[in-house]
Amino acid sequence: MSFNMRVRLFQLFVQLMGVVAIGYLFYTQSWSWLFVTAIAYIVLGPINIGLTLHRLLTHKSFTTHPFIENFLSIVSVFSTLGPTISWVGLHRYHHANSDQENDPHSPHDLSSNKVTLKQAFIAWTGIGWNIPRIPLAYVKDMMKKPLHKFILDNYFKILISGILLITLIDPVLVLFLYFLPTALAFHGVNAINVYGHYRGYRNFETTDRSTNNLLVHALTWDCLHNNHHRYPGAWNNKHKWWELDPLSWIIRVIRYEK
Repeated sequence: MSFNMRVRLFQLFVQLMGVVAIGYLFYTQSWSWLFVTAIAYIVLGPINIGLTLHRLLTHKSFTTHPFIENFLSIVSVFSTLGPTISWVGLHRYHHANSDQENDPHSPHDLSSNKVTLKQAFIAWTGIGWNIPRIPLAYVKDMMKKPLHKFILDNYFKILISGILLITLIDPVLVLFLYFLPTALAFHGVNAINVYGHYRGYRNFETTDRSTNNLLVHALTWDCLHNNHHRYPGAWNNKHKWWELDPLSWIIRVIRYEK
């Protein structure tokens, strides 16, 4: 079984456990657990994915203290999107081929030049992604860093150890600190893959079909997507005065210039 398939199966397991968490909520009426999930979602979704994997590691749009970068990189494992090197390589490849034939997860069917239900399903779920053999040049900088090689070699060990530790503390806690927010974060990032290339408005005429989708942006803090595809190296994706970019507020605090 390929490594990617193991990641996908684990993501499916997370989704099933997310359903279990929702069932537990309705059965026990313990709605206070949603507060835990909301806080965990901000970390596992917007911060882990949008700030760490996306702007910091993939696009290197800002630098921070090495301790902070390493800490964020390790925590990003628990968003369960694969090792840092894999995610960065795939996303850089996406930018190089955005909405073109080699784009791994465009929602557009290039033969009909439209978004189809099949392509949207593929882009959202990850089932059937066109994942090529990405050239090493896309992740050469990541491979030079021992931490990212360690994450790549020990991905499931880190992930499962963390889950077991939380479970030992409280079997219910793991449902709302990990499984449910991680399931929601998965749908958030894939909503960007679909709606960030389908529905919304465009400030710039880019070569792809990226859009700014304010609803998805409110949920993920990272879907001023047309702005981002025009300026992928920008740490602040705001362009118009009324556009808000909460991740840039955090970045402003942790930016560190040597």
